[in-house]
Amino acid sequence: MKPQALLLSFLLLVALPAGAAIDPFYLSMLRDGQHAFDRKDYAVAARDLRLACFGMLDEPRLLADCLVRLALAQDRLNDVDGFRNTFQRLAEIEERFKAYSQAELPADLRAGLEQRLAARVPAATLASAPAFRSTLPVKPETTAGAKTPPRKKTAEKPETRRNPPPKAQPPGGGAAAPAAEKPGASPVVVPPAAEPAPAAAAPAVDPAAKPLTAAESGKLDQARRLLAEQRTARELREAYQLAREVADLHPELKDAQHLAAEGAYRLSRWGDAATYFRRGGDPGDDEPERLFYLAVALFETGDPTGAAAVLKRSLANLKRTAYVDSYAKKILGQ
Repeated sequence: MKPQALLLSFLLLVALPAGAAIDPFYLSMLRDGQHAFDRKDYAVAARDLRLACFGMLDEPRLLADCLVRLALAQDRLNDVDGFRNTFQRLAEIEERFKAYSQAELPADLRAGLEQRLAARVPAATLASAPAFRSTLPVKPETTAGAKTPPRKKTAEKPETRRNPPPKAQPPGGGAAAPAAEKPGASPVVVPPAAEPAPAAAAPAVDPAAKPLTAAESGKLDQARRLLAEQRTARELREAYQLAREVADLHPELKDAQHLAAEGAYRLSRWGDAATYFRRGGDPGDDEPERLFYLAVALFETGDPTGAAAVLKRSLANLKRTAYVDSYAKKILGQ
């Protein structure tokens, strides 16, 4: 009879729903956290939900439900770091188990989280997580970008294109035209097209630079490819690791430092991003996105004055999104 009883107990355990594997204490914490959230006691809700999530590590879908509730409580408390850390945990279990996309979340709960992601999480981070890409703001391909080139072609472009060789002499005539055109061309590439040459040439011409090995060049190329497209969190970590390996061995190489800084930014590693940007130097006005990354990194590491100076230079040529606007408001009060 003993073996039969053991077999029966085993079959009953197998037949129980997944939620039965969770200790009732953690389920009660989840309920308490939800009730606290409903009565707008967000501090208690965050505390209870954090405990509840700890007890659901073996049940990814229920853990996703708990993490979503925790993130919303942290958002109400304006706990940005906590919100982002919770999102990273949610993104990880989504990547491994499809836990968020398959969780039976109430529609209002899912919508509530996704409305806050664009304001709280870097767009590059959201783009690396397929389940959350739909939360990215639509990037309207501005018609202004299509209208401004004709104006430049008829007015100033013929002169600037005939004089590309004197790029070293733009202080007088060549620089005045691009400076007037930048505000009109909000996208990114067209206005600063006459200026990238000096910025791109700097790392290559640096006399102190040590030659890269073939393996190191390959690492940088791979990091560029990974950072140039929408990637998973795992691939972003790989890109950052590749870039930082070369950057740490070649502190004099500006391009390697900026690649490592960009990788750190896209992983929300603000301290590392600021360190590599400082080591690589100012990205230059022709790289508004990297200027924005630098501004965010400086702000998040306690340098709001430096962040404001950099962000002002970035905004003229940067596409405005909800995420960009949220930092403009925090850093500049706009």
